[in-house]
Amino acid sequence: MKFFIFVSLSVFTLLFVMSMENVNENRTIGKTIPTFLQSYHQKIRDSFERPENANILFCFLTGSKNGISPYTKAAFKKTNLLFLLSPSGVHLTVILLIITLCLKRIKNKWIRKFSYIIILASSFFFPSYTSIRRLSILRILFQVKFLSKINIPIEVIFLLTFVISFLLGDFKNSPIGFIYSFAFLGTFFSLRNFSKITLILGLFSTQLILALFIGDKVSLAAIPAGLCIAFLFTFLFPLLLIFLATFWLIPFNWAEPLIRIFVLLIHYTAKFLNGSFTSSSLFLIASIWCLMMLKHSKGKCAALLILIFLHTNTAMTPVQFPPPPPPKQQKT
Repeated sequence: MKFFIFVSLSVFTLLFVMSMENVNENRTIGKTIPTFLQSYHQKIRDSFERPENANILFCFLTGSKNGISPYTKAAFKKTNLLFLLSPSGVHLTVILLIITLCLKRIKNKWIRKFSYIIILASSFFFPSYTSIRRLSILRILFQVKFLSKINIPIEVIFLLTFVISFLLGDFKNSPIGFIYSFAFLGTFFSLRNFSKITLILGLFSTQLILALFIGDKVSLAAIPAGLCIAFLFTFLFPLLLIFLATFWLIPFNWAEPLIRIFVLLIHYTAKFLNGSFTSSSLFLIASIWCLMMLKHSKGKCAALLILIFLHTNTAMTPVQFPPPPPPKQQKT
């Protein structure tokens, strides 16, 4: 829990400094999409009944959101799944799982591990995909720890990853992306041994800290809903990769129904979450920390009720008394 507090306070400090210095919210460098992939995109899109579905498919790979409606983007954002619309940790995990299964045929453990590191290091040839490169650095450090047999705490590896990422200019290119990655990865690492309820509350607390400075509204219900849909995506994404790898040979579009069902699930989930969003405040963040850290007692319940009350509009809005009636004029 101490590391979670450290991560939260670090995120709060970074956001506070950014707000004071008016740092540009997002300066992500443009992603260069190979010409052959653009041509393949056009060929596959011609086979789709809904071009947006094809755009979503290639958005999973390239991060280019061109051709995706604002309504769909808003649904992804409401369900905390906007990160799926660009290569991220979920995408990399699925790809590395496939690579790991292939590398299992190599019997020599050292050769297998070094091959894995070389594959991860290839992410440095794609500097615009900073989140993928950052996660690759993290996994490379874990492999180095395994090969060297040095007992390095996971928290140290996590911090070293972001130091290297910072030195590579990732914060300069995308300050908000860097902070988001640090906040959510740090939350997962710091609460990995706690209960799922504690993890969900920790993620909600992290969202509240980010929303306090960015101005977005957040929903506690959106966190478990988004995690469940992200879990389903880990099964969908390999099928989409198989489709992309085989379409040139077998031009039969069997992927569109899968994409359509997945997108509809996100749309309906976003509608279900309507009304569950709230603004952030220091009082609400404190109430979540109260739930996570204080033991069950009457004092905890009292503190929680007071903090929730202070967060509500009743406490935040000043009382307005009606103006007194005008004095009656005396008849002459």
